[in-house]
Amino acid sequence: ERQPAEEITITDGFTRAIDAIERGENVFITGRAGTGKSTLLRYFRDTTKKRPVVLAPTGVAAVNVGGQTIHSFFGFGPDVTTGRLPRVQPKDIKKYAALQTIVIDEISMVRADLLDCMNALLQKHGPKKGRPFGGVQMVFFGDLYQLPPVVTSEAREALASQYATPYFFSARVFDPQQTLLN
Repeated sequence: ERQPAEEITITDGFTRAIDAIERGENVFITGRAGTGKSTLLRYFRDTTKKRPVVLAPTGVAAVNVGGQTIHSFFGFGPDVTTGRLPRVQPKDIKKYAALQTIVIDEISMVRADLLDCMNALLQKHGPKKGRPFGGVQMVFFGDLYQLPPVVTSEAREALASQYATPYFFSARVFDPQQTLLN
């Protein structure tokens, strides 16, 4: 249940996190269950002058934060790869070019290859082509001790041959040696 803004206790950590997000920094907000990650996300979304897009890896998680799924927002099918991105519709090209900030809740469930697909699409269609995530600010919320990424038995071997772990932080976009994905 949502708390009205005036009932939220603003701690130093809360203030530092909001300030970093407002400055446009890429941020990973983490903490155990019940530490206020969802409250911080809602507070940011409700008070910022930015136009954040709030995404999550599953429908339930998306509903919980008033957002949509990553797959829905980007038009990804279940078998999306960086080499097989969906055709982008003209209306979506404008949507991607206008992005400022993407917030992803439950980031622990996002696989490295899915994050690389987002990066590849945004490098082609985001506001700053060729830059990581198309120059869009990325704000991640989650707890790595909660739910891990879902890796089917069919995908396990392919993922293991390309990534150190299936977790989002193993995505190639975070490797400074990587360049634009095809």
